[in-house]
Amino acid sequence: MMPSPIHPDKPENYGENKDGNCKHSKDIPDSDVCEDRTSLRELWWQFISETTCHGFGRVGTLRRNKLQGLLWLLFLITSMSTIIWFLVDEFKSYYSYPSLSKTSLETFQRMPFPAVTICNMSSKNKSRSSKTEKDKQYWFSVSTLAPFSSKKVDWNDSYYQENGYFLPSSAEEEFNMAMDVSKFILVSSFDFMNGLVFEPVLTSLGVCYTWNGDGKVTTKMSGSLYNLHLVLDIHRELYEAGLTTTAGVKVVVHEPGTTADPINQGFVVGPGVSALASVTKKRLTFLPYPFKAFQDGHCLDTKAGDFVNRFYPQPYSVGACKKNCFSELIYQNCGCVHVSDSGNRTVCSRFQFSECYVKEMVKLLYRDVQSDNQCNCPYPCEHVTFDVMVSTNQFPSDIFAQVLGSYLNISEERIRSNFLEINIFYDKLYYEWIRQIPKYERIGDVLASIGGQMGLFIGASVLTMMEFVEILCLMFIFIVKRLGSKRGNSLQDTEA
Repeated sequence: MMPSPIHPDKPENYGENKDGNCKHSKDIPDSDVCEDRTSLRELWWQFISETTCHGFGRVGTLRRNKLQGLLWLLFLITSMSTIIWFLVDEFKSYYSYPSLSKTSLETFQRMPFPAVTICNMSSKNKSRSSKTEKDKQYWFSVSTLAPFSSKKVDWNDSYYQENGYFLPSSAEEEFNMAMDVSKFILVSSFDFMNGLVFEPVLTSLGVCYTWNGDGKVTTKMSGSLYNLHLVLDIHRELYEAGLTTTAGVKVVVHEPGTTADPINQGFVVGPGVSALASVTKKRLTFLPYPFKAFQDGHCLDTKAGDFVNRFYPQPYSVGACKKNCFSELIYQNCGCVHVSDSGNRTVCSRFQFSECYVKEMVKLLYRDVQSDNQCNCPYPCEHVTFDVMVSTNQFPSDIFAQVLGSYLNISEERIRSNFLEINIFYDKLYYEWIRQIPKYERIGDVLASIGGQMGLFIGASVLTMMEFVEILCLMFIFIVKRLGSKRGNSLQDTEA
């Protein structure tokens, strides 16, 4: 229990007259009330004089010097108001789940190399896809060149019925119409090792070729002299009208185990060009709900126990999600999907592709730009990206064109209009890992912040707070005892 010395600023016999009796007034009708008030004042002034909380002792000067006391009272009220504002703000911040970004570098002696997918800008070989002018007219009608022609396919012509234009397309048919990989990729090496194997894959751009899709290749070398080196022949004389209006190749550097999306990703290299592609790997890790991974939303926790991957064995990605969403929406209107779409749904025939699929896809792409509610495809909480910086130069040099033309028995003009060179390499053997971490990892972080602010403004600690608890308890006990005493006196007076 706190000792009970009389406050030095409080005059002796405070509340009493010269005879030691209570000073009566309208507000103090009897000596008991006067005695109660005097005792409560003693407790309060005693607390002010003894508390370790800064500023309270200075308020006691109010009895000696009113101006000084009022100034200290103003300072104390200001400090207390500020600390209360900070406390409220701190708890609001805590329950808004704030986060910080932490960046680190992960180094390797042998660093895994990404998968590389290469697509000829015309995936179809017209010597295989167009046997007659009617075939050419069809491919032209479903290409980006269609608006430039007034000719329409006459679907009443028996030729289309006889040649399977009304039957569902198949992956085998697409592969049979593709460019021959051995004539497309002339030279391929990785760290001076030749004979790389490229697997044909069916994408939204047609048949492309992927190397290192299983991610088994690693390297201990970096720089443009090493890693992947390719020389390609695009065979532009065999181009069929398609989704693009350019000649060259589309190159996608992506995470092994994932399917490339050449329509929306990658970089292009035209013929007659040597391209140096410097690759930098970046790993992004965001916090799942309730933390906000982005300013306006949450990420998808693909490691959560209740997460179901609809694209298995492919990992979840925004591209795969949107492709599947578009496929489902088109299926609702056309009753079929593109041959490259996954699932067991009916594949569109060439007739359905021309008359329904292409038109619906154009509408979806337009609506996707205008609205955010068409497909719910949040970013995964963890994913890997590859930033590619490309520089180009003319290829080949005059002397190399002469030597190569003589060796292959082709003209220099054909070499310059069809050949290109690509070097894809790591700029450095480490990757940048950007992680989102909680600002408050434990409740102790919040308490430390609150303690620092309380110490700064009022010099208070946990023990100081106990002093406030103590004085409130003492005052409560005192009031309860007084009320009990008054009730007992009232009963005695009644009985008398």
